[in-house]
Amino acid sequence: MKNVVGFYSTRQQADQVKDDLIKSGVDRDDITVYDREGKHEASLWEDIKSAFGFADDDDRELYTEAARRGAVAVGVSFDRDDEPATIIQIMQRHNPINLATQADQWRKEGWTGRTAAAGTTTGVAAGAARTTTTAAAATRPTTSATAAASAQRVQQGTETVPVVEEQLQVGKRAVQSGGVRVHTRVIEKPVQEQVNLREEHVHVERRPVDRPLTAADQPFQERVIEATETVEQPVVAKQARVVEEVNVRKDVNQRTETVRDTVRRTDVQVEQIDSDPKYAPARDFATRFFSDNRYKGRSWDEVEPDARRSFEQTYPGKWNEFRDVIRSRYDRDSSKSRANA
Repeated sequence: MKNVVGFYSTRQQADQVKDDLIKSGVDRDDITVYDREGKHEASLWEDIKSAFGFADDDDRELYTEAARRGAVAVGVSFDRDDEPATIIQIMQRHNPINLATQADQWRKEGWTGRTAAAGTTTGVAAGAARTTTTAAAATRPTTSATAAASAQRVQQGTETVPVVEEQLQVGKRAVQSGGVRVHTRVIEKPVQEQVNLREEHVHVERRPVDRPLTAADQPFQERVIEATETVEQPVVAKQARVVEEVNVRKDVNQRTETVRDTVRRTDVQVEQIDSDPKYAPARDFATRFFSDNRYKGRSWDEVEPDARRSFEQTYPGKWNEFRDVIRSRYDRDSSKSRANA
């Protein structure tokens, strides 16, 4: 069992997150809203710790301070590996609190607590949530934010960072999409034709006469006279003739189809470490300015005009001197936000 928890400024936000998760198919019993509701801040921490099943208190001070300031936590449990992306997307939609940024702001206001230890906190939005396994697991997963906190240092020689890029390979296969099947069979049907037939009939008549004998009568001679009858009968014969032809023809056509997909590539960004005290004002300004939710997910070109106006209200005429440091901070924070998403 895995869990995700996010912190929100109001109970209304938390309830809306819960409703949207239920609409997306998450079981109501797998969602818990952790609210002080008159309890001490430590009670909220104990509720979350008990539900998540881990025993260390690395996040205790940070979560307790968030609860003291009225934050409401939403926890979600899930089993399937395909669920976290949908759950986190819904939780991000409602502007979760960025605990890492808020911790910096709270310190400026006098809070002396510590931030969660590196390697223990992951985020719905740059540190706003936590993803962990249950107590049955020996370790808890970390994200790229953790990797950034425990950066590997090059002691000697060369450290190689592989840039991996997927290449799209498109093949083809034959798939039957239709066709025709021609059957032949022999059938019989009745036909008729009319034919004229000739018949012959012989008739013998006797009639009494009284006339003188003539030589033509050839008297007293014996002779035989025959008259035959002929009848025509129909004779039937059959002749096979080709009366129609059925041709089956297959045409082959070639067409070009555009195959669209996405490929992944490792994006390596080189960041200069701006530890020079000279750039402290720029770093402090960048932390405060870009924690504003109005600038989440926007490009540098979109936010630069607002950033310049705000910076020069405090440091007139210094923008060009500190611009690159501020932008570097913005690009780094934006990259972390996308990675934690």
